Amino acid sequence: MEIGRLNTLTVLRETDIAYLLTDGTEEVFLHKKEATKPYMDNETVEVFLYVDNQGRKTASTKKPLLQLEERELLEVVAIKPRYGVFLYYGMIKDLLLSLDDLPEDYSDWPQVGDHVIVEMIAKNEQLFGHIVGRKQIKGKEDRPLLEEKQKVDAFVMYLTDNGIVCFTEAFDEIFVHKNNIREHYRIGQLVTPTILSRNPDGEYVGTLIAQKELMLEPDAMAIMKYLEDHNGFMTYTDKTKPEVISKVFHMSKSAFKRALGSLYKAKKVELNQSNTKLMK
Repeated sequence: MEIGRLNTLTVLRETDIAYLLTDGTEEVFLHKKEATKPYMDNETVEVFLYVDNQGRKTASTKKPLLQLEERELLEVVAIKPRYGVFLYYGMIKDLLLSLDDLPEDYSDWPQVGDHVIVEMIAKNEQLFGHIVGRKQIKGKEDRPLLEEKQKVDAFVMYLTDNGIVCFTEAFDEIFVHKNNIREHYRIGQLVTPTILSRNPDGEYVGTLIAQKELMLEPDAMAIMKYLEDHNGFMTYTDKTKPEVISKVFHMSKSAFKRALGSLYKAKKVELNQSNTKLMK
């Protein structure tokens, strides 16, 4: 018998409140409230095994939303700061996502009603949710491609220094750079980014700012990042020599001028004869 998975067991006998099931070696109770119908002795039944609140291995005929080593998007149904957050996965007992998997800052924790992608793991004969690395989340098969300028619902999963990483229900990854964000987001929060592009690996880049605002192209983002990293000031302008632009920004002079011009039109920067400043 293995907790966290569906097991095919045999009915040994019926008691007043439960059925006693066996795999020929171990025995486990299937409470009658967890049964879908009356069972006869020696009948086989497929059940999910988990550990109840008293620490006992127990069976249920309910089908869980995920099993061991599977990953699924689950809803947060309760928060216990001393332990973590609890996720509904189709069973009477909810699945704990331990505080060890959550950020130190409580404001970054998911709230009730949020959704997170977790893998089910077993530890010390208990079942837990576990947040895996972003590259371990693979898109579901036969999902349609997302189109440029398409708005799509997604859930925040990872908070990085450069922005946030979201996933759709089909497990499409969408990265939103910090320049395309206007507020603080938490893990599990529902957002609706607009798709900007798709890279060769199938991952998307999106934005969470209004369409009327600047959707920064990569070259413009590179200039903005340089300014942010240098106190909003740089001595590089549209008059700077091409070889200097190439060395500092890794782009051509024409690309630099186009990006600088788009930032100026969007009132993101102030252009002077000898320097460029970030607008406040």
